[in-house]
Amino acid sequence: MISGWLVKLLVGIAILAFAVIELGSPLIGRAQADDAAHAVADEVAFHLHDPGQFTDEALKQACATEAARHTVTVLACDYDGTTNKVNVTITKHARSFLLDKISVTKDWYDVEAHASATPK
Repeated sequence: MISGWLVKLLVGIAILAFAVIELGSPLIGRAQADDAAHAVADEVAFHLHDPGQFTDEALKQACATEAARHTVTVLACDYDGTTNKVNVTITKHARSFLLDKISVTKDWYDVEAHASATPK
């Protein structure tokens, strides 16, 4: 026979684990999005370091290719000629079981990150 305190303990552990996963997911997603934004910006800057081959179409294609590799969505990808930097803004949806379906907390799970890189 399983005693009542053991059942309560197991239910409490399950609820605590669910809360940690659900509330920690946006933090992990933000860290992953930031890492992906820097990786995309660095790779795009590396691929577009030759000024003779630089076009807006090549920039957009390089951003899309790198974003797909990191499973993120590109919101903005541009080159600033005055600062000589590639600027990338991406978004990523953090995993959730419940809170991303509630309107009040839905925006917690759509994380956005920005990064810049200088072509070498």
